[in-house]
Amino acid sequence: MKAHCPNNSQHDRFITVAHVVQTWVVDSEGNFLESVSDDEVSHGPDSGNTWTCEDCGADAVVEG
Repeated sequence: MKAHCPNNSQHDRFITVAHVVQTWVVDSEGNFLESVSDDEVSHGPDSGNTWTCEDCGADAVVEG
């Protein structure tokens, strides 16, 4: 997978999503009380996500 900015080929930092998992302590109704684990990535960036150039805000072109 390779992303590039359509406005400037020197722009090489992008904003996209990753899914993060935490282990929580909850009460009997499922309300969050505290986190008992470090964040763990369950799914990293994907070519199907929206990628935005961090420098200029353009929608990046993602290949692969």
